[in-house]
Order: sequence, then structure tokens, then C-alpha cells
Amino acid sequence: DFVVSLNVQTHIERLSPGADVARISELFQRTTQFNTTGIKFPISELEALLREPDASVFAIRVKDRFGDNGLSGAAVIRRGEIVGLVMSCRVLGLGVEHIFIRHIVDALSGTHDRLSARIVPTERNTPVRHIYRDNGFAPDGDGVWRRMLRPA
Repeated sequence: DFVVSLNVQTHIERLSPGADVARISELFQRTTQFNTTGIKFPISELEALLREPDASVFAIRVKDRFGDNGLSGAAVIRRGEIVGLVMSCRVLGLGVEHIFIRHIVDALSGTHDRLSARIVPTERNTPVRHIYRDNGFAPDGDGVWRRMLRPA
């Protein structure tokens, strides 16, 4: 009931070449709890990814009745694999991480048959450990998760 009363609103976008990726880089540099792989993407690498034909960078902005949390999460997808997923601890527990994953799955289902992702456990990233399981991905061993996007 409390989360519903917050009137959480999200805005998710797939970034285009030339987008400002400074905040996304900062999220990957500083986020330790909700960070699937611990990969730290510098600005230059994110800018290069935006120009790659088989790569995508998604961003999520979150606000609620108490205020605007701004750009609160990001995902980097390369060749059908989520190679990095981060979310600010300010928005954890609001369910936006699931909205974000569902959006990514829907967005990529037109161009990919399946999507894979990886969890690299660290001392601090316990909150992210079940994100893929909870969103229809199946374990495939060695920390890799897979989800079919289109029927085989």
C-alpha cells in the first residue's frame, strides 16, 4: 500500500549517439549494491557503445510524490547480453528494477531471439542477485542467465 501511495513514475529510454552519458558512467562507477557485474563503464566507452549497431544503452528516470530521483538506473546490452545493469539504492524496493527489465526485454524482442545476462557476485551486490530469476530468465550455469524473447 505504501509503495502504491508513492505514485512512482518511470521514464525509460534507449539512448542515441550523442546522448549525455556522464550520469550513467557515474552510476556504474559508484553503485555497488545493485550492480550485476561490477563493470565500470567510462564515458568514452559508453559513447562508443552508442555507435555500435549491436549495442544498446538504456536509462531509467524515476520520480514519486516526494520528488524527482532523476536518472536512477542504466543497462548496457552488447550482442544480446546485458553486460551491465545498475540501479541507485534510492529507488530500490519501489519495483522499478522489474519495470526496467521488462522494458528492455520488450524493446529487444523485435531484434533478438534471446537475451542473456550475468551476475558476478560481490560482497555488496546481494540486492541484485535475483533480478533475472524474478523476470523470467533461467540459470545457464556459471552465473549466466538466459531468456527466450521469441519462440524457437
